[in-house]
This record gives sequence, C-alpha cells and structure tokens, in this order.
Amino acid sequence: MRLHSSFLAILLASALPACESPVQDEAIDALGDEVEGVEESEFHRYGQDCLACHGGYGDGPEWAFGGTIFATPGDDIPVAGAIITIVDADGQSLTRTSNCAGNFYVDAEVFEPAFPVHVEIECPLPDGSTRRNVMGTRVNRDGGCASCHDRGEATFESAGQIYCSATQTNPPFEVPPDCPGGPSPSL
Repeated sequence: MRLHSSFLAILLASALPACESPVQDEAIDALGDEVEGVEESEFHRYGQDCLACHGGYGDGPEWAFGGTIFATPGDDIPVAGAIITIVDADGQSLTRTSNCAGNFYVDAEVFEPAFPVHVEIECPLPDGSTRRNVMGTRVNRDGGCASCHDRGEATFESAGQIYCSATQTNPPFEVPPDCPGGPSPSL
C-alpha cells in the first residue's frame, strides 16, 4: 500500500524530535523567576547569564555579548557608565556602556565577532577618576560573561563577577538610586 506523500511527510515530521536543548532549557530554568517589580528590559537579571535567553535559543532578542559590571568582587553593587571595549580576532572593535543595573549588551545583528576576543573595561570610580581593567585571557567561546563569571568572588569553578576595583573605594561605590534593576538601594 502506497502512502500519500503529504501524509508521509506529516508522519515523519511528528516522529522527529523537536528542536529542543535540555542543556539550554536547564540554563534558562536555573535563572529562576524575574525579580518582582523589575520588568523584562535591559535592566533585568543583572549578574545572570544573559545569553541563556539571548544567545539565539530563548525568547529574547539575540545578542553577541551581554554582562554586568560590579563595583568590587564581593559587593552586590552594579556600576553605571563603565565602558566595555570588545576587539575580535579580525580587529573589529565595539564599545558599549553599562546602564544603572551594571548591564550591557551587544545585538548580534550589529556585531558578529570572530573569536577569540579581547575585552577591556574603563570603570568610573566614585572620586571621579577612572580605572582600566583588561581581561587577562581571551574570550574563546561565547559572549555571555556570566557563563564564566558567576556572581560573587572567584572560586575554583568561576572567575567571579566582573568588577571595577579589588576593594571598596573612598568615597565608596553605591547602588545607583532609582534604577529599575539591580539591588534595592536599601541594601
């Protein structure tokens, strides 16, 4: 008995596994719920792996890079106005500035980097000066900063969060007031 070709196509399509990734689904689930009162925007989920949702798999727009800049290795204080410079293996360069939640991102349609890439950060310090930090290694696999830089200080499993100063400065970094993302200013 011959099956009709369109029926056969439907039958085959239903038998094929869906385009799902248990690893990516687990990474997205691990982010947890949104912080109450923080809308999905460039201010949400600071310090989390941006590319879990914005790396071409999740619901968000696709980004080539995304991350959060913190004040120090151990403080939960985002830094606004940090200038992030990314230079890829072909010499293409792009800069972004962190928002009040410390977040920055690069739309994948704007910049398609050739890996490995070099990253530098110019941090505004509370006294009005700036500090330049150069990443000691090259980024070799993806632009999701938190895929290597977990929040908090460095451990054997993580390089620790990206920060501007090894210790709190005088005057100190403070949580940006009235920011729609990041920690509550009362922390």
